[in-house]
Amino acid sequence: MLIRKINLIICPVFLFVLLFSLFGGCSMGKTSVMTKSTIMTSKENKESVHLIAVFPVQNSVVDQRAASMLRDKVLNALYFKGYPKISPQLIDEKLNAEQSEEKSISDKTEYFRILGEQMKVDAIFYCNLKESRTAYYLIYSPMSISADFELRSAKTGQILWKNQYSTIKRNYGISRDSLRLKASQDYESAVQELVDKAMESFPDGLDELAASIFEKNHSKQ
Repeated sequence: MLIRKINLIICPVFLFVLLFSLFGGCSMGKTSVMTKSTIMTSKENKESVHLIAVFPVQNSVVDQRAASMLRDKVLNALYFKGYPKISPQLIDEKLNAEQSEEKSISDKTEYFRILGEQMKVDAIFYCNLKESRTAYYLIYSPMSISADFELRSAKTGQILWKNQYSTIKRNYGISRDSLRLKASQDYESAVQELVDKAMESFPDGLDELAASIFEKNHSKQ
């Protein structure tokens, strides 16, 4: 009698989980991306920007993996838009060397203008990772990633372009382990999509040949 009661409870639950998983399978990896604000650069600003230093990602959620991945993908996105790559190591070394100077300059705009001048770049690209988390429920796991992107003139400190994007990737599974596996597999693609969508409005730079020449000349300095 007891076993029969248990079966009456378990069977409907199992059937619900199975049906939900099957229907959810059609939506595995579903992603929604939304923009909150965008400021396009003017034609004059676009023409004056050739060399862009991508600063370390400000990590509001202390997710080092996502922060590092986000910076790398922004670098690649800029390169494919025609901007030469500047080594993150060179930028980080310069920032570390100027930490003491930052404390003596109260005006952040002036501080970054000085940095831009010393690095011989036209603009500075900032990323702020606002959210990077994955929640796990019975058979459902949403992964949320959100970031702010901003380009500032290294000469004036003026905002040339900015964008805010968030993405949610949804996965379904019948166990916590399967959800964790899917989240791990989808993580990089979610960051990539976040960058791709955010950078759609970023103006194209030089053509590939000119970009390679700029990159080669800059690496020799």
